[in-house]
Amino acid sequence: MVFSALLIAALLPLAAQAANDWNKPCFGSCSWDITSGKGAGTVQLSGTQSGISDLTTAAGWTILDCDPKKADQDIRLVCHDPSKGCDHVNNDGAAGTIVRLPKNCSSVPFALVTRHWVHEDQSIPSHRRSLLFRRDASKHKVMGSTLSTSYHNGDHKTKGEVTLHIQGSSLAGAAGNFTQTPAHHKRGLTSWVKKSLQNLSSVHKNLKGTAPLNFNKNVPLFHKSLSCPQKGKTPAFGGEAKVELDSKISGTAHYAVAASGTLIPPKLKDFGLFVGFDMDLHGTLHLDTNLMGSLGTGKIPVFTTGIPGLDFPGLFSIGPTFNVNVEGTATLEADVKTDVDIDYKIKDVEVFFPPSGGKSKGSFVPGDSNVQLSVSPGVTAHGQIAAHLIPSLSFGINALAGKAKATIELDVDGDAAVDLTLAAAAKAAKTVKGKTAAKSTKSFGGCVGISSGLDVSARADADFLTVFDKSTSVDLFKKTFQLFKKCFGSSKRSARPSRSLEGLLNKRAGLSCPGAALEKVASITKTKVSGKNLH
Repeated sequence: MVFSALLIAALLPLAAQAANDWNKPCFGSCSWDITSGKGAGTVQLSGTQSGISDLTTAAGWTILDCDPKKADQDIRLVCHDPSKGCDHVNNDGAAGTIVRLPKNCSSVPFALVTRHWVHEDQSIPSHRRSLLFRRDASKHKVMGSTLSTSYHNGDHKTKGEVTLHIQGSSLAGAAGNFTQTPAHHKRGLTSWVKKSLQNLSSVHKNLKGTAPLNFNKNVPLFHKSLSCPQKGKTPAFGGEAKVELDSKISGTAHYAVAASGTLIPPKLKDFGLFVGFDMDLHGTLHLDTNLMGSLGTGKIPVFTTGIPGLDFPGLFSIGPTFNVNVEGTATLEADVKTDVDIDYKIKDVEVFFPPSGGKSKGSFVPGDSNVQLSVSPGVTAHGQIAAHLIPSLSFGINALAGKAKATIELDVDGDAAVDLTLAAAAKAAKTVKGKTAAKSTKSFGGCVGISSGLDVSARADADFLTVFDKSTSVDLFKKTFQLFKKCFGSSKRSARPSRSLEGLLNKRAGLSCPGAALEKVASITKTKVSGKNLH
């Protein structure tokens, strides 16, 4: 199938391109379509004439008793029109046959017949008789069928394998016409699954209806107060450490899936996920503290919302969510106030998972960042401050009635970081009338680095059959941008080298009052960094 033909088909209404025809019996090959919600999808089963049959009116059957909320159940049914092929289900024996079921008569579109018999209850409601039979209804026997979703009980040695092909999209109409493929194809994302995802990724560019990704909130990461007692000439004061992150995220996302394998025996051999999204990521780290020590918030979930999923009942389902996490860490030895922006424009991202499904790509451009930093010059200041704003798309996958489960996480991790290596700098001593005045520490020197980073990647949390394992990843972008870096003052040579945040966190636990008098903070920098100048 050439792409132009697929695109034309995909732009048609879903009903016009449905693979499942309820007016025709499906013997040896059956399809079923998602026809509700915002998404679209098709599943196709293919097998032998004795392996797949039909219990709908298209094959001459009318089901009298069933539970639309159950999958595994016993039903009563009657053949109202033998000419349509009711007896097809008995090819090589009804037991072990996969059958299509009517709407509103089961929670699944297909089931495995484990028993088919003449039911002891031959009653047919009077209103059913007049509708079903124009002649003597006594000639028509009421049958019973036991239906099951335990597909591992199917007899593929006698009835042959039943192949499974699934294609779906979060955009209605994008699934396109279902493409028939051989029952035995090469293992891995090298044929139908890969082609399906690449076609859908192209079709998505011409369709609308993406899921919105919006979040706007000030998130308090950490707030602690201490009563600091008087020490020598240093008066008592109220100590405080406060960290906040202003967060604003806006964007859109869409996705497509393709999977293939066998239903009898149940085995998913190939799977692929495509995700497309755009996102504007903006956050501002606010830190104000006059305490010493370390703090670490860990990853904090602050928002989650569901995105419409795709469900092929009993066969395959995918349930996406949009989540936002934040995290803050700091190790400090001084009175510090800082505001640092996280700002990125992310466009035209295409992610294929596993990576063999296609080439992932996107545009990741830093925006303008405002940077402010003030530090008390009266004490030595060593430490690091970091904050992370992490929106993510999470795709929970459930295949073959829970036989295989995994979650694929697509994280966008934007961070801001401040690295301080400052020391008190003494002014030059003065001699007045033969006496040397005491040294003053009203200034500071050392080095300051302020950076912003972006890390975009996708990973799995568990092994998913033989398709991928939890070590599988797609790394789209990872880079740190230097917003501000400066060494200054007379003490820059004697300032201690910067230590890792992890090391400082391991050395200290919690926050404490400073051991020296704090002076009024002095501004080190207040500037706006153009994204155009970042490389």
